[in-house]
Amino acid sequence: MASLQRETDGAQTKEAVIAGLSAYNAARVGPRNSAPLAISLRDDDGTIVGGLIGELKWQWLHVDLIWIDEAHRGRGHGEALVAMAEQAARDHGARGVYLATMSLQAPDFYPKLGYAQYGILEDYPVEGHRIHQFAKAL
Repeated sequence: MASLQRETDGAQTKEAVIAGLSAYNAARVGPRNSAPLAISLRDDDGTIVGGLIGELKWQWLHVDLIWIDEAHRGRGHGEALVAMAEQAARDHGARGVYLATMSLQAPDFYPKLGYAQYGILEDYPVEGHRIHQFAKAL
């Protein structure tokens, strides 16, 4: 009989869950063919002042994080980062991009780039805010 155990260091559990779920998914939709994606925006001194972090997997790009230093916002860098990420996704054979952003971040930015909102989670990360989920076909 199986027993439930709560762990404080879940490294072994995380590894087992990822391996088990990966095998299950691969049997149904093929290997994950995962590749990390990182694009940086650097100033003239080479200091990172923005960037995009994502993962190319199956036929999609998941954008996890986008950040532009406040001093560099409003100059088209965000659009350029997203365009580079979309091209990387196309080169990888992806058919779309998906991401989430909080109401305190940039929910008005993505529709301007052709992204459609497909979901909202209310009161995230705290009451009165939302997380907006977007996707775009490539």
